[in-house]
Amino acid sequence: MSHDDPPPAPAKKKSPAEEAAEKRREKLTPGSLMKAVIRSGRGDATPADGDQVILHCTIRTMEGIVVNSTRREHGGKGIPLRFVLGKSKMILGFAEGFPTMLKGEIAMFKMEPKIHYAEDDCPVTPPDGFPKDDELQFEVEMLDFFKAKVVTEDLGVVKKIVDEGKGWETPREPYEVTARITARTADGKEILPSKEVPYFFTLGKSEFRHLKALRWELEQWHARKKQLFMLPVPI
Repeated sequence: MSHDDPPPAPAKKKSPAEEAAEKRREKLTPGSLMKAVIRSGRGDATPADGDQVILHCTIRTMEGIVVNSTRREHGGKGIPLRFVLGKSKMILGFAEGFPTMLKGEIAMFKMEPKIHYAEDDCPVTPPDGFPKDDELQFEVEMLDFFKAKVVTEDLGVVKKIVDEGKGWETPREPYEVTARITARTADGKEILPSKEVPYFFTLGKSEFRHLKALRWELEQWHARKKQLFMLPVPI
């Protein structure tokens, strides 16, 4: 290197979360996580840290016996799972497998026990009677993923901006707000219908005051912004 060359840029320091993920990844060994594509997805984008993924999952033994599923036809509730990559607690096989999937893809992941619920210090607990010490097959359908903003630390509220708003000012108590709001359960059942006439209320004083997460979100809105966000509380 000549005297005129600039010094090399210092290596970027990894965050504690990145260091933990890298250390956890060391548990992967050849053959511990295998993937087979059942149905190809669309596009070429795959989910990354900060994205919320929405998916169906069916878990089977190596003999094909279903032990757990989100699908109604396999005894589940029909409600997809939701995770925020890099933030939600999940098994190692999911953390490594989800980022390889396209929207609409169905894949089968074969996982050794140490990659799913038998992992040392696994951050999630399996249901009672779950065969965590067996090699298992996880059939995953990647329904959707998108860049999400985590609103609450427990990941109970996650939002997606559908249309950006205008201006810089956002409402706060005791501002009067006019908004169109529709609420649905995770399986699509409408519990707060959309109306031709928008809802009108005063932040902190009207019928939405008990929804702290919704109130916080409204205070971040710009005029004419449209957002989709998930709330774990009843309306």
